Amino acid sequence: MKNNMKRLSLVLSAVVFTILILASCSNDDNQSMTDGKAKLNVYLTDAPFPIDLVSKTIVNIDKIEIRKQVSDSTEAEFIVLSEEPFQIDLLSLSNGLTEQLASVDLDAGEYDMIRMHVSDSKIILTDQTEFVLKIPSGSSSGLKVKIEPGMVISAGQTVDVLLDFDVSKSFVAKGNWKGGQLNGFNFKPVVRCVLLGMAGRIEGTVTDTTGTALEKAAVKVWLPVQETDKDSLITSSFTDSDGKYQIIGILSGTYFLTTERDSFETDTIWNVNVQQGQSTTVDIELTPLP
Repeated sequence: MKNNMKRLSLVLSAVVFTILILASCSNDDNQSMTDGKAKLNVYLTDAPFPIDLVSKTIVNIDKIEIRKQVSDSTEAEFIVLSEEPFQIDLLSLSNGLTEQLASVDLDAGEYDMIRMHVSDSKIILTDQTEFVLKIPSGSSSGLKVKIEPGMVISAGQTVDVLLDFDVSKSFVAKGNWKGGQLNGFNFKPVVRCVLLGMAGRIEGTVTDTTGTALEKAAVKVWLPVQETDKDSLITSSFTDSDGKYQIIGILSGTYFLTTERDSFETDTIWNVNVQQGQSTTVDIELTPLP
């Protein structure tokens, strides 16, 4: 392990993110931290793939690194955060659930990119059919994820970084999946990286016109853009058995939501304001199709 880190711990159980989203100083952490170091916690979450046909989306990660910016005359270097093999079912991470991938002490400074080495992946359908997937150079060159905005940390500070693995974009189905026929998947990982201390969250309940909670309704967060050909989808989630959803790691700004479910009209809600460290509640009512 590199000299500029003192501790590395992996937490292998999913945790519910119920505290205020933050990236701030902690007195307890400061006392246990090496002088001149900052604490970095890396979490993983996802935007689920349609769950009517897919039971599990398993990803194997064998290394996680972060890039530190240095002087113009020196090439930026990647620092190893973890080299422990890690397997996770991404569909188990939704509605505010996260998995801690690493917790390390880092030198103060500016960091702008995280690199994940994904060795392989597997999808298991609800009928137990399995598709083993590979990603080109996934384990050798790694998947580079830009930290936006860039992360500047100071000595004694604790920073939480969220990796949002968008399953719906990363696993591209082959065949007529809407008709229940799947011939396999192409694996093209799409991951966004945000600082939780600069983000808020959106949560609420989806019901029909009678007030009945709707499970498996897809709630998507979009950034308004002028270019109609630009993909402005930020992330998405599915409602649970109580019709509830929670989408974390949303930077401060104004967004719009679309909500979809079979046999219901798609609903759009405009001008959803998200503020740093706060939760925005948006309850949604879907109208059945004629």
